[in-house]
Amino acid sequence: MAIKSNTRKLIILLLTLSMIFSLAACSKSDEKTGTDKTDNSTIKVESKTETENNKDNNEKKDETVTVTPTAEPEPEFGFEALARKFDENKSKAKAQYDNEDYTNLAEPVKYNILWLGYTQVSYGDLDFQMTDFDRDYLQAVTKNFENTVERITNNNLDISIDLFFVADETELTKYEYDNWLFLAPETTQAEIDKYDINRKYDTVFTTIQTQGDENVQRNTGKSEYGVNGAILGYSPRGIQDDLSYSTFDLGQPREGTYPLANPEIPSLYATAVAVHEWMHHFEYLGKYLGIEYPPTHAYFGEEQYPGYKKYTADQNNYDFFEFYELVLQGKLPYEKDGNVKHVGMYPEMWPLTKRGVARNEVGKFTIKNPNGEYLHANEDKTLTISSEKSLWQIYYLSANRFILIADDYPDLRIDLNNAWDVEDNNVGVYVYTGYDDAQSWKLTKNADGSYCIRTPYSSGRALSVDSIGGLAYISTTDGEPTNVQKWYIEEV
Repeated sequence: MAIKSNTRKLIILLLTLSMIFSLAACSKSDEKTGTDKTDNSTIKVESKTETENNKDNNEKKDETVTVTPTAEPEPEFGFEALARKFDENKSKAKAQYDNEDYTNLAEPVKYNILWLGYTQVSYGDLDFQMTDFDRDYLQAVTKNFENTVERITNNNLDISIDLFFVADETELTKYEYDNWLFLAPETTQAEIDKYDINRKYDTVFTTIQTQGDENVQRNTGKSEYGVNGAILGYSPRGIQDDLSYSTFDLGQPREGTYPLANPEIPSLYATAVAVHEWMHHFEYLGKYLGIEYPPTHAYFGEEQYPGYKKYTADQNNYDFFEFYELVLQGKLPYEKDGNVKHVGMYPEMWPLTKRGVARNEVGKFTIKNPNGEYLHANEDKTLTISSEKSLWQIYYLSANRFILIADDYPDLRIDLNNAWDVEDNNVGVYVYTGYDDAQSWKLTKNADGSYCIRTPYSSGRALSVDSIGGLAYISTTDGEPTNVQKWYIEEV
């Protein structure tokens, strides 16, 4: 079974780097001795025998040395190892928070952003477009965002931004609680999918432009103009979702801030808006780690957010960047019961912001019995086996327990009937109930590479299905599991 994980990628990377460094060492040695390097596997070495050294003509003899890198076997992974890795990542972040430890990461987190600029958006009779100036300005904003955030986070983040412009006219959505318009993630999903190949990106920003003289002239006198306006910024999805998402209105640069003088100074107001919306993504860390994590609007102070002092927008039009910097550095003071704790993003929290990590996302898998039949969720909430391929999303919960969610029915997860740990009790699929003992499972590896899907109870009863048409149930394993208790779990 192949399991994608940060651990596996890291080990493969280290092995690759080791090989590269070895070859690099050979190359440096070659440079000193006059060696010609022909390709990655063959090195031409010019050498002389002792007799030849005594000859006047100094003829050279070519010897070919073939270097064949030895491929190290990939380390074998299991779900138990993945569980430990998830727990370790959380423990490291929590320890830094508890101890107010700001030790940098050994390597920066590679953080990939997909940024889409929509050059024409509409709502009703409203029509908003970007000018060439707006496009140039947005490019400067992306540069300002990247450099500013990397500096603020002490380079614990290595940000890569891909900016694309979307020329197709796109419909805005009206916010359900007010007259604000925004670019909804559902509207942009098809465009996101064009670029998000192999789940490359950690977050998505979308930007529109509803301001500027041309947009004013284009829309003045229309029935919707002045009634519905674009929201400055909105973040409907965070790191607890599959792909975090923010959208904002570009606006016009403040006087004297553009062209960009120093990309590491957040002088562009749109940069501050982007950072503000992005910070909303991380608020889930409070729940995920069980810590005090500052709300992005806590700059309003004690009256609305007890424990936090009030901040004001600074004089350089950088919005509330004093507050933002303190949060992104884990140094925002929070007072409770007379004690001050510094809260926000500690270095070990940045790995948790990568896509899927805070969801404890393991991946998408098939689950098959030894006969090659697939574990299958049905619309009637029964769990059977089928010759038709079925997929499962697997997530880590805690304490070596995993949640298995039907890909065809993303609201349904494998569920032990009434959480009863009794022989032959039925197993089906059901919506989230909050009863973790009924809806989380231990995945224990067998000697033949298969797995048992066991209840978290001490009995360790295993998910079993006798044959096609039969319903799933739990049964005790006596020594080596039987074939009806064995499952081959393979990532797709």
